[in-house]
Amino acid sequence: MNPFIVSGFAGPEYFCNRKAELSDLKEAFRNQRNVTLYSLRRMGKSSLVKNLFGTLKKEADCIYVDIFSAMSLHDMVQLFANAVTVHFGHTLKSILGNIPNLIKSINASVSYDPITGKPEIKIALGNFEKQKNDLVKIIKFLEKNKKRVLIAFDEFQSILRFPEKNVESLLRTVFQDRKNINFIYCGSSKGMMTALFNDSSRPFYQSTQHLYLEEIKKDDYSAFIIDKFRKGNQKIDKPQVDFILDNCRCHTYYVQFFCNRLFSKNFKGSDDVLHNTLEEILHENQSVYFNYRNLLTDTQWKLVRAVAKEGNVEKPLSSDFIGKHNLKSSSSVQRSLASLLEKEILINYRGMYMVYDVYFSLWLKRSSVN
Repeated sequence: MNPFIVSGFAGPEYFCNRKAELSDLKEAFRNQRNVTLYSLRRMGKSSLVKNLFGTLKKEADCIYVDIFSAMSLHDMVQLFANAVTVHFGHTLKSILGNIPNLIKSINASVSYDPITGKPEIKIALGNFEKQKNDLVKIIKFLEKNKKRVLIAFDEFQSILRFPEKNVESLLRTVFQDRKNINFIYCGSSKGMMTALFNDSSRPFYQSTQHLYLEEIKKDDYSAFIIDKFRKGNQKIDKPQVDFILDNCRCHTYYVQFFCNRLFSKNFKGSDDVLHNTLEEILHENQSVYFNYRNLLTDTQWKLVRAVAKEGNVEKPLSSDFIGKHNLKSSSSVQRSLASLLEKEILINYRGMYMVYDVYFSLWLKRSSVN
């Protein structure tokens, strides 16, 4: 198979490094500390957690819950119940043998996908108090487990958009001081995750160990890429790997995607194929990028282009930057900057502003679209 995985987790042999982070997470679990794990989107948090789960399977029941799609507390509780159900039984028969009391207590119905065989819990709608009680019942069910339990909530910042009041307080109350359960709270919005866990006025303040997932070190990633091409009877040189890593900012998803495409061509070291592959990727996404032009104001578009042309910008409100790129007044740039940051088209990373989507940034740098 293609060793450069772009979706899901295929096993530790396709996972590059993260040894220090993996060690930190294991040490935190074994010492009963909860962890806040955050990074840029698509940097490999989910794969890291699933890799961790594989190393802990003899010590704990590990449950992964992606709540990105949740729009309410009810949605979150249902996703949680489904994750628990899938973990403890993959068929309707085994579920009913393992957790009938839980299903009954939360007034849920059980069905299963006729194709995958995976079970699905459907919890009846109810008021805030019912959702709270259902959540408590699931947690108490897990506390009775013979093995320790590790729960990872992915995209945890999603709770900030829930319409119910006091969700943070409820979750903190239900999750805290569980002797048999530990939590990893994953998030891809540093600002929102920092607000949740670092603001002294909020319930989750100082309740976790923080772990920020940086880019994989360039030398480590380079060695991984060269090794995978070699084992696939293909050839890639160190300068060519540097080209990929530099253009993709060592951002996991974009590196993996580029290498996946290159590997699929049975690459033998041709610079022309290398460069053409990048151009193909940018061209394929061109319709999406043109659509951005229609969705943004003129000032926003010009600002995004200017940042992309520079690669990264420390002071986008400076007169030098504004003058160089023929932007409007600093006040209009400031408004556009705030809007683009909110939409996550631009990000402020390590004190520098840059276009979030690596390929969009590369396309803008090459494009003549005004």
